[in-house]
Amino acid sequence: MKINVGRVRDYLIATLENTQDHASESPELMHLIAQMDGIFHDEIFSLPLSEQSAANLLIINAYTMLLAGVREALSGHVVCVFPIVRAALESSCYAYIIANDASKADVWLDRHSSETALSKCRKMFTAKKAVDILKSSDPVMAEYVWGYYEASIDFGAHPNTKSVIGHLSNSGPAQDGLHAFEFTSVYGKNSWHVNHALFVCVEAGQAIAYLIAASIDNHPLIHERGEIFQSWVDAKNRMVEELTGEPCGHTGPVYSSVRPPL
Repeated sequence: MKINVGRVRDYLIATLENTQDHASESPELMHLIAQMDGIFHDEIFSLPLSEQSAANLLIINAYTMLLAGVREALSGHVVCVFPIVRAALESSCYAYIIANDASKADVWLDRHSSETALSKCRKMFTAKKAVDILKSSDPVMAEYVWGYYEASIDFGAHPNTKSVIGHLSNSGPAQDGLHAFEFTSVYGKNSWHVNHALFVCVEAGQAIAYLIAASIDNHPLIHERGEIFQSWVDAKNRMVEELTGEPCGHTGPVYSSVRPPL
């Protein structure tokens, strides 16, 4: 087996060129990112956040990590989006756990003080624990959050087959009697994969926005303005139906069932 890999300079040039091209001419689905950002600023950050300072730090971290996922999508290195948005989702899950029990903030803050504290924090702060709490108030959204978290692991947050073999293509016979395969790490500007990665960020944003709102007592985005959030989800689903020509009946994330064109 022979391997031919580009150097770091080649990688940096390719990702920088993608980012610059997308800055001058946005990808097709970038309007969904603008819509998402509007929801965060108009419906969440324009109002007081949690009374728990630790929860607020985690909320801000979730949002900034989500932005990092968008930037990675625009670079074309789309598989890197998944570990970033999973971390963003986990941050909002941790905020939600603390919001439901303020005493757990000390466990999170004390994580690195001892091996015992580390073990306690690891057991208490997981996405699954947040989902289990959410089930009592909104089982549909709990299913969505957990479905997104699990799918992110399959698609790139862990080096599983979908995140590795899924980017392999058959190039046919090569020299010296070898057969060539190409592994694509950086996709071109406005490609299907770049737009799909932006869509991945939007669906993460919906889970994160909901968890943030659920972390705050009687938040308008869930209660009297719940139609704003629902219309955001409905608009996303309609777009998927228009692109695929099939009804979107998912209660979980849509991105994991959308396939690239042959």
